[in-house]
Amino acid sequence: MPASGFIQLGPCDEVPGRRFAEPEHSLADAHVLDAMRLRLAETLRQANISADDPLSRELYIQSLPEDGARLHRIVILSRALLQSARELTFVGFFGQKRGDANPAVLQDVDTELLHEFLNHTYVLSYSSLELPDGNWANLVLLLHADGIEHWRASQKHAYAARELAPLYYRSIRLHNGMLPGGLASRPVIQSTKYYAFERDGWWQAIRLFRSEQ
Repeated sequence: MPASGFIQLGPCDEVPGRRFAEPEHSLADAHVLDAMRLRLAETLRQANISADDPLSRELYIQSLPEDGARLHRIVILSRALLQSARELTFVGFFGQKRGDANPAVLQDVDTELLHEFLNHTYVLSYSSLELPDGNWANLVLLLHADGIEHWRASQKHAYAARELAPLYYRSIRLHNGMLPGGLASRPVIQSTKYYAFERDGWWQAIRLFRSEQ
């Protein structure tokens, strides 16, 4: 997504007329991301995945049921690094879909992106959780923040973000942050980018948080 033209927001700044960008969502989203982290940690403990070689990468996909018959898909690429890393970087995605959104718009590229993750050595896991309102939350765990830029360089990812996202979503919250103690610690959101896809163009803003949040 374009990096220029972002409105700068403080930790508590409100955005009149843009409910999806209110600061209160940060705490709620952080709770969802933490629940996803816990499910990932539980899956790692129970799954029969070899953790002997930290450089070994294999696409392991598991679909888990959540309350209300909601789906939770967990994709693991490196069990060893997820368990041993003292610090992890994460990206959290929350999209508010359009009323007439067609899931087929994203299904094919989603499958392609999953298999492309094997080429992104910093990406360790990718989780997708269906929320009670029918929207989805995504959590990507990376070994290092450099992995975000490597992932963004993907042509498939750029196409999905630039061309497909505006067709499916009305708005998006994109959180960047850390798990300061690795998988055993809660996500700490450091910044959030907001996107609204409107007829006359994109509205974009970024909210920066204090490190002690």
